[in-house]
Amino acid sequence: MRWTNYHGHCNYCDGRGTIEEFVLKAIELNMAAIGISSHAPVPFETGWTMPGDKLDAYIKEVKSLKEKYKDDIDVLMSLEVDYIPGVAGPGSSLVKSCGLDYVIGSIHFMGMLNDGVYWAIDGAFSELERGLNEVYNGDSKKVVQEYYRLQREMIQNSTPDIIGHMDKIKMHNKKNLLFDESATWYRDELRHTFEVIKEYGIIVEINTKALFRSNMLFPGQDCFMWLKEMDIPVTINSDAHQPDLLLVGFEEVSTMLKDAGIKYLVEFIGGKWKQVKITNYEF
Repeated sequence: MRWTNYHGHCNYCDGRGTIEEFVLKAIELNMAAIGISSHAPVPFETGWTMPGDKLDAYIKEVKSLKEKYKDDIDVLMSLEVDYIPGVAGPGSSLVKSCGLDYVIGSIHFMGMLNDGVYWAIDGAFSELERGLNEVYNGDSKKVVQEYYRLQREMIQNSTPDIIGHMDKIKMHNKKNLLFDESATWYRDELRHTFEVIKEYGIIVEINTKALFRSNMLFPGQDCFMWLKEMDIPVTINSDAHQPDLLLVGFEEVSTMLKDAGIKYLVEFIGGKWKQVKITNYEF
């Protein structure tokens, strides 16, 4: 079997490289499929999501490249959609109208800063500190609990196909700087979220984007036991923001998954998600 990647960002949002450059790199890497999943538009300025007036062109281009390269690779059309209660979500009418092959749902925004700007939890550490203090009065436990509550709410009320970088709230928590990842309350939040993921049949991506930069996976290797125990469908995605990073960490993570007793990944084949044995992939 050949690798697939269902999460990546091109120059319609904050990625570097055209959609066609991503597709050509995937063909060069002998990949079976590439999912194009730009950050979906939101109704406010961010600097990294796709502008709303570019959505039609994005859809048209992906469809064109899907046809152009159909004999070489499966090009799939997706969006990574932010869940913001009352504002945006994977199950919105806008998203449904796009005719996507699948949808990634993620949490990036958690409330508003004092100046009325939506607070993004995965920007620079200074931005995280600012939101922590302005929106949550410095209570990091409250932030974390709200992050996972929003994930569960998204799954229940605006269900995506794949949940993006499930525990990314920990990205600035090296050496437990903000909270203790071994604390019972934190482990309970994680487990409860996986239980809801299992109940709704959501796919969990193992997001490798930060593996070599900061030795982090989302979700982390400490969560693989729950993926195994609950038999939750898993895929490996690199969240690539440039073509050269399409398969970063795939071999390493597939080995970790096998060591955890997880035998299958899921692939989008013929319009359906199907299991493929990890041992079938070409390393």
